[in-house]
Amino acid sequence: MKSNVRLLLAFLAGAAAPAGIRAADTLTALGRVVPRSGVVDVSGPAGDTVEQILVREGDWVEAGQPMARLSSAAAAARRVADAEAEVAAARTAHARDLELARARLALAETEEKLAAERFTRLAAARTSDFISPDQVETRQLEQRQAEVKRDQAKLDLERADRAGLKALRAAEAELAAARTVLAAAEVRAPLKARVLKVRGRPGATIGRTELVKLGDTSAMLVVTEVYEADVLKVKPGQKAVVTSSALPKKLTGTVESVSRIVFRNALESIDPNDNAQARIVEVTLRMDEAEPLDRLVLLQVDVVISL
Repeated sequence: MKSNVRLLLAFLAGAAAPAGIRAADTLTALGRVVPRSGVVDVSGPAGDTVEQILVREGDWVEAGQPMARLSSAAAAARRVADAEAEVAAARTAHARDLELARARLALAETEEKLAAERFTRLAAARTSDFISPDQVETRQLEQRQAEVKRDQAKLDLERADRAGLKALRAAEAELAAARTVLAAAEVRAPLKARVLKVRGRPGATIGRTELVKLGDTSAMLVVTEVYEADVLKVKPGQKAVVTSSALPKKLTGTVESVSRIVFRNALESIDPNDNAQARIVEVTLRMDEAEPLDRLVLLQVDVVISL
């Protein structure tokens, strides 16, 4: 009975091989259909609640496009609005304080200049009988006081600038944090892809299960499990034929890459004589056509590689 099964499989492998290629020149294996990007699981912060699902299965989404809104989004949006208002207020206050400090400095510099001119004129006439030493000393003291006032105004300007910038940086840091929280409350697509499966539902609490499965189905691959004893026969560029009862016709592809790691097989054959715990190497096929494989992601297929 077992020999009959082997003969049947050998006949089927020969029938699936391209015209002009003998079965001895081919290698048969099992494979699974995947998008070029792989299947990407997208979730959100654990413990949050799904408020709204924004996509449907089959939709194409752009990178960064919102796919789901979580219950924390409303509070996060209010926090962002408050933080944006704080940043605007900090900028206004900084500009106002700088303008006032600069005006005070300009006034102090004018007063210092006038005091210096008054002292210079009086000092030039100190030999006059109408100028007393007390008057000269008074003008000199006024000049010194004006200089101190000017220096203090310069320090006030520097302090106003530092304080304003510190307050502005703190407000901007809060805004960045608020935007990070808001971004986490809106589950966004990490890449341009098709929505393969929507698992999230409004009202559901996010746990370990993904909300959405994505895949770039514009190009499709078949990841084939080749027995370790046969893998050295496989080279990039070799042609392959993919068949399945779910497919309307045979599909063709090309070996794109051969893994360098030996795994335990994940796919199981219906042949009871096949080893269920075989050691395999993954061989990736680039399919010539995306359709209809783009609607059959993770389909198990039979693969014949022309050696």
